[in-house]
Amino acid sequence: MPLIMDAKGNKMARLTPYESGAPARPLLSADLKRKIWHRVTLALLLIVPMPMASVFSYKEASDSLQFPEDNLFPDVGLEVKPPARTDRAISYEPPRVRLTQGHREARIQRSRAALRAEQELLGYVKSAVSDHIVPSAAVEIYLEQQPAVKIYQGLDAHRSQPIASLTKSFTAVALMTLVEDGLVDLDAPISRYGVHVSRSEFGQITVRDLLLHTSGISYGSTLPSYAPGIRHQYSNGNYAHLATIIEHASRMSFPEYLENAIFEPLGMRDSSASEGIKGSSGISSSIHDLGRFGRMLLNGGSLEGAHILRPESIQEMMQPPAFTPVTDHMQYYAHGFRVEAHHGRVKTFFHSGLWNGTFSEICVYPEDRSVVIQLANPVSYHSEALGGYRYRVTVLSARYVDLLARNSLAPTAMQPVTARFRPAEEARP
Repeated sequence: MPLIMDAKGNKMARLTPYESGAPARPLLSADLKRKIWHRVTLALLLIVPMPMASVFSYKEASDSLQFPEDNLFPDVGLEVKPPARTDRAISYEPPRVRLTQGHREARIQRSRAALRAEQELLGYVKSAVSDHIVPSAAVEIYLEQQPAVKIYQGLDAHRSQPIASLTKSFTAVALMTLVEDGLVDLDAPISRYGVHVSRSEFGQITVRDLLLHTSGISYGSTLPSYAPGIRHQYSNGNYAHLATIIEHASRMSFPEYLENAIFEPLGMRDSSASEGIKGSSGISSSIHDLGRFGRMLLNGGSLEGAHILRPESIQEMMQPPAFTPVTDHMQYYAHGFRVEAHHGRVKTFFHSGLWNGTFSEICVYPEDRSVVIQLANPVSYHSEALGGYRYRVTVLSARYVDLLARNSLAPTAMQPVTARFRPAEEARP
């Protein structure tokens, strides 16, 4: 049976609708509830300023996250559109937190809609595990840098596991730290940094080409098949070469540089990088550590006094390839992240990782000031059910943070909702 606990592990109310299949007996009449709700809402409107920024709606989440059926996890390939160079930049700014003194002093009440969304998310993760879609799973949601929801089933906050292609986002951030230090030039040929894979008939590959997957190197290869800079093709070889560039510029091994530049400053004690597979995958981490990395990105490159990147570098990482047509609604692979932009502003950026026995994802919603992190242990990544699980959790999480952000219900003054589900065999008498 699902248990709700506070951050200290104390038992709280049970998820009654999901335990018994029947709604809990109401303590108040519907009429009295309506009167209380109207008065509370009026009071909040009078004392709490409502944010005016647009938010990522549930419908937008549903529309934007529908990937083709043959590409449920968009780690391989991205639709290439006709080249059309542009100098128009995509705007990204770290969210500006606007909390009044009333937020900090009073316990903030969630809206009824947010409570329903919260319960639906908790219930879905529980059912996905009990139905063996995923043997174990964990989901964390942060709003305004504060934890809002933590769900653990078979995975705890500090259990480390491989994160597969999500490693690429760490590689991109590590490279950008060297760019800030003047040790790497994104538009320089990769031969300057000890990587020699270019073919004379295709021209020089730049560091930026590797980051954007526009080098001409096909998936499963480390050599170019066509001229760089003309189209996108996702390839692990690009990020394997970036790991070599990081080692050349930093004069450290790839795992050592990640430890010094990212893991240690952010307090990511559960994280490590492999000496074998480097750049494209090979990092192991926990949902706790991924949460710290995601919150750093949301905050413009810093977290709790640790400065990893400048906001300008995060802005640079959001820019599309030069050939990407500029439209009101854009989806593209940028510098280490997949990005969705509406009317020139970043709505969300994310990366996922999927391999046998592991699924990971960090999804950042700048305008909703939120981060959603997922970990799971699928038996096989060739599973439509797993694709449906990832999509469903993403949409439910997006709806939940939308409701919290829309109503300015930042969880600053309340404990996060924490659900720990016991395995079925332990629940039997």
